[in-house]
Parts: sequence; C-alpha cells; structure tokens
Amino acid sequence: MKKKLTALLLACLMLATLAACGGTGDPVASTPAGSDSPDDSAGPSGSDSPAEVIEITIPSYKTGENVGAVFFEPQVERFNELYEGQYHITLESVPQDGFNDRLKQLAQQDMLPVLVQGGDVDWMANIAFPNGMAYDLSSWLDETPAVKDLLLDDGLAYCTNEDGTIYSLPLATVRPTGFFYNSAMWNPSEDLSALSMDEFLEVLGDQKIAFSTAENGWVAALFLTALIAAEDGGIEWLQSGVEAKITDFNNDIFINAVTKLQALLQNNAASNSIGAAYADAANAFMSSQAALISNGPWMSADFAEANSANWRNGFNGADVRASLFPGQVGIATTSCFGEWWISASASEEEIELALAFLEFVYSPEELEAYLLAEGGDAPKLDYSDDFRAQQGETQVLADLAADTTEDTVFAPCILDMIPASVANSDFGRLLPSLADGTYSPAEFAEWMTDAAVAATTE
Repeated sequence: MKKKLTALLLACLMLATLAACGGTGDPVASTPAGSDSPDDSAGPSGSDSPAEVIEITIPSYKTGENVGAVFFEPQVERFNELYEGQYHITLESVPQDGFNDRLKQLAQQDMLPVLVQGGDVDWMANIAFPNGMAYDLSSWLDETPAVKDLLLDDGLAYCTNEDGTIYSLPLATVRPTGFFYNSAMWNPSEDLSALSMDEFLEVLGDQKIAFSTAENGWVAALFLTALIAAEDGGIEWLQSGVEAKITDFNNDIFINAVTKLQALLQNNAASNSIGAAYADAANAFMSSQAALISNGPWMSADFAEANSANWRNGFNGADVRASLFPGQVGIATTSCFGEWWISASASEEEIELALAFLEFVYSPEELEAYLLAEGGDAPKLDYSDDFRAQQGETQVLADLAADTTEDTVFAPCILDMIPASVANSDFGRLLPSLADGTYSPAEFAEWMTDAAVAATTE
C-alpha cells in the first residue's frame, strides 16, 4: 500500500474512536430496538421466526455537549428507526482527548470497533491499513454507484491504493474556505471568484481586510494560501506538501505571493491586525472596521440575528456575502481519508450493518441534512428543491454553494503543508516583521526555510 499523508492531514481528519467492546465511556443509548418484544420481529426474509437484532457500539466524541453531537446523535437515531428490529447502533460517549491513543491500544488488543470513526492519519496509513486491520470497501463501492458516484475525485484517488483496495470511505462533501465581505461597505458587481487575483486586488482597492498575525496567523495564512494558488504552479506546489512537508520556500511562487501579502498588510490591513488573534480579526469585521475577512462556512453562525450582541458600529449580519477566492479557488484538503472505515475483524452480520450505515449517511437526504446543519457542499449531488430553498435562507452558505461547482479548484491551506512547529507559532510570530518591512519577502522565505528545515531535523 502506498504511503499516505503526513501530519498536515490531522486537520483534515482529527477523528478517532474506541472499540465496540471494552470501551470506558458512558453509553448514550443502550437498549436495542425491539429487544423488549423479540417475537414481534420478523426475519429479513419475512418469515415468522424472530430475527436477532444485529447491534454494534460506536465509541464517539460527537456526543453530549460536543458540537458534533447536534447532528450526529439524531442521525444515528434516524438510522435506528429506519432499521428497527434489524440493526441497532449504540453510541458510547468518550472524551475527544486521547481518542487516537486509545484506538491504537484497542487495535493492539484486536478489539477495534466494527465502525471506526477516523483515527490518527499516519497510524492508519502506515500501520492499521497495511497490516490488514481494515475491511476493503472497493467491491462494495463498485456495487453501490449511488455512493461511489458522489465521492470527491481527489479523495477517491487518495484513498485508492495501488492494488485497487479502498480502506477509508472517501468524502462526498467539502467545506471550502473563501472569504466574507460586508456589502454595506463594499458591494462589487463582479463575480469575484471568476476574477484573476490581480483583477480582484484592483477591484478591492483600499478596502480594509481583517487579518490575524498572532497565534498561527490563521486569517493571514488563508489569504496567503489564495495568493499562492493564484501563481503559476502554486496549487501544485501546495499539494506537494500532502506526501511530505514543504521545507523549501526559496522559490518564485512563494516569494511572489508573500510580496502581495506584504502589500496587503501594509495598505489594507484593519488597524488592529498586527498582533491580532483570530478573535480580534473577527471583532474587526463585525464592528465594521474591515470590509473583508477570510474564514470557512462555520463562521456563518456569527452573522445570524441570534448573535447580534457581538455586532458593533452598525454592522448587520444580513449584509454579509461570501465568495470563494479568485480563480474559483476554495481552500480545502480533499486528498485525504474520509471519516469512516470498517474493522476487518468484524463478522459478516456486523459488516452488513456497517455498510448499511455508510449507505445511509451518504444518501441524498442525509447529505443534504448535514450540509444544512454544518455548511459545505456536495459537488456531485443533485440537490432537491427543498434543500435549495432551505439553504437559501442562509445567504452566505448559498453564496459558497453557488461558487462550489465541478470547476472549483481546491487548494490545501499553507499551514497544513509545513512543519507543525512552524505553522503553529513561527509563521505568525514573523508576520509583523513582514508587515513593517523588517523582512523582505525573500528574507521571509529564507527564514521560513531555515525554520522548516530545523523543525524536520530535530
């Protein structure tokens, strides 16, 4: 099996799980559907003899107070209701911290759960999958075009090994990051994502951008990613970091992009940008100190009337629009493992349940429900009229969905392509020196190279 991914994709898949047996968390639901009246349950063939309900446990942190529980717990209940008397899934609530280590321990004990909700990416790619711990999904996908036809091309290619096996179910949805803009301050008539970067910057003029430079410089890093993607060969250069972290920044692609970022920091940055953490950048945007901010669809909730207490200086969330970046670029990692895989040690009956669940969560109805709850897009799904109507009720989600088509180019964030220590602290720490001219773009690239090389040789 070809070697997959490095630590960058921890951002793409920071999910893990425990075993169906031996878990230590609190069960969310424990009574199999129909267990009180087994005589009322007919077998799959319709015979009068009672059928034993196939039951598994999915240890998950998407339970209780976790934000992911808002959608995931009801989804599991919908599955249980649909297959009442045949299948039942119990959720075992487990803290998010330590998921990956716990999963590794369970694997060593041959106690993997039937349905595995993620895991440490490097461990999956280099240990779990090559050592036969996962069930091969390739034949099932070939026999289930309703699922396979929805999968992201990049994800399917990434998850398909040289021998054709597929152990992690690729994603069908993507949550691309673009930018939001306050139409009360700046309301261009152009289709912004259809412009070139140079055209976009000309239309932008002297409008202010909310940047962050503290912590990992998240907002600045997103804009830098878009600037890199606009350079010839920039997307390919970013994608080269999927297999091995980028450590050499002394090239025209990076230096040209940093040159434009420096100009934006010096001429367009909101007044609080230098030294700003993400919360400061968000505050600048929602207090009308900046016309733009780059962030993902999850920020849409901040523009709802229910959160208007955070608005200042006449800001109105209803005025916010969204767009992908020029060149139809959305920042997202699509060459990655999906959320689910199945343990190879599961019984035939358990695998039957697991495949039914995967087909359920990838059904058009469930995908649409997910997108309405958490944002994003399923590029290959033909949306229902009802979905489009509901999605249209949140303007920024509708904007991003309209921009996300089969022509959209996905570029991984620069922070995911470089060594973690450089991404988490060094990058943001040096941005003020770029902004005030202490470092030239070429010197910034040299410093980044030195820091990245040092991080990979420690």
